[in-house]
Amino acid sequence: MIPKDGLNPQYFLAAFRRRFWYVVIPVFLASMATVIYCIMAPRLYQSNSLILIQPQEVPTDYVKPTVTSDIQFRLDAITDEIMSRSNLEEIIKRFDLFQEERTTATLTEAIEEMREKIKVNLKKSRRRGSLTSFEVSFEYDDAKKAKEVTAALTALFLDHNFRLRQEQAVGTSKFLERELTKMKEELRQWEDKVRQFKEKYVGLLPEQMENSYRILSQLQQQLDSLNSVLQKTEDRKIMLQSRLSRLESLQDESAVSGMSGIGSADNQRPQNLEELRRQLQTLRSRYSDRHPDVIRLAGTIAKMEREQEANTQTTASETPEDSHVNARQSGGFVDVQYEELSVELKMIDKEIISLRQEIEETNNEIEKYRHRIETGPKIEAMFVDLRRGYEQASSNYQSLLQKKLQADLAENLERTQKGEQFKILDPANLPREPFKPDIPKLLAMGFIIALACGFGMAFLREYLDPTFWSRKELESALEVPVLVSIPVILTHRERRRKKLKLAATVCVLLAMSSTLLYALFVLWRKNPTLLPL
Repeated sequence: MIPKDGLNPQYFLAAFRRRFWYVVIPVFLASMATVIYCIMAPRLYQSNSLILIQPQEVPTDYVKPTVTSDIQFRLDAITDEIMSRSNLEEIIKRFDLFQEERTTATLTEAIEEMREKIKVNLKKSRRRGSLTSFEVSFEYDDAKKAKEVTAALTALFLDHNFRLRQEQAVGTSKFLERELTKMKEELRQWEDKVRQFKEKYVGLLPEQMENSYRILSQLQQQLDSLNSVLQKTEDRKIMLQSRLSRLESLQDESAVSGMSGIGSADNQRPQNLEELRRQLQTLRSRYSDRHPDVIRLAGTIAKMEREQEANTQTTASETPEDSHVNARQSGGFVDVQYEELSVELKMIDKEIISLRQEIEETNNEIEKYRHRIETGPKIEAMFVDLRRGYEQASSNYQSLLQKKLQADLAENLERTQKGEQFKILDPANLPREPFKPDIPKLLAMGFIIALACGFGMAFLREYLDPTFWSRKELESALEVPVLVSIPVILTHRERRRKKLKLAATVCVLLAMSSTLLYALFVLWRKNPTLLPL
């Protein structure tokens, strides 16, 4: 029974003596169980490999990578792929792992156990907080196989990352190549449409409107010039007709006065010459001196003046017969001039017909170009829509072409392993000590639990024991003073039994200590580095 007046060292010492075996036996059993577990527990060795995430060597300003997914997301995808059933089954069979599990259980359970023993620990930069490396580890009861499997897993991470980036780069390049082929065909179709449109509406295109305006202005000027020439030609025709009418009247007069005297013939010639001079003056007021009509009429007047001078010189010596001959000659000259003017009038008629045809053709051309200019805005609207589609297709093609070139550069970057890649920083190590169990920690915890169990059992037994072990305990419980106490008197036999009991206690303690020490020795022999005794 625990006294009510408080606890003291004397009480603890007496209670320890009374409850010695309640302390020793639980401590021994718990300690032995801990040591035996440390001896019998399977040893698991852990091999680690550190992989560095090396950034792209070529600056991204020069070559943009096509693999832009987050490194952690890509690492998770690679981890899931490596942890797949096919990969782990191949590793298990290659390194002959989990023989007992494969014998007593199924291969699926062995694969699940292997997944639990594979660890991927991510390591981030303290400054930037970005992922810079990761550690791959594997636990197994054979240190050599743990190292080999870790090295194989590391190689898988490197190979899968390289293959994944290369597949993404090649896939992107092929995708852009297919899209570029489609866009090229679409651009060719738009080019054919533009070409057909230009061929159909040649002369009506917006860029040809300025030329149409210029040609229309030239045609208008040409029409004005032709109208002016036609007007002048018609004036010439009227003048020639007037001259022909006069010549016809002269021919009639010559026929009536066929045999008249010389005086009357001489009086007629100056009158005809005077008319020719007036006609010449009229022509010079309209035309220049180089005009054919002016030249022809001036020549006729000069010829007639020379003849008049010759006639004047020979008038005195002429006979009536000579005067009659001169009259006939004058009538022949009028006939010749009449023939020349008739031919010239026919030529002018032809020229007028030609001018009118040319004017009509010019008017047709003017109407044609006016129609072009009037329909120009409609054609321009149609052409703008067509050209907008062509320019959009051309812009898309150029954009895809630029992306295709960048994808080809990125693909070459991945092929030459100049992009982001995994690099082994620390290869898989050969573990010298088991990773599990942690024997020093287990021993420490086991001994602490053993002591707690021993003293706990002793305290519980002392708490439940109703026996009074001293006079003070009795007085405290009954609140009555003790008058007389009788000491314990041992007989010879009882003293002998007490000594034997003490000897047996010592022997048992020695046996327990020896057993515990032997167990620790066995543990040390099995793990000499963990218990440096």
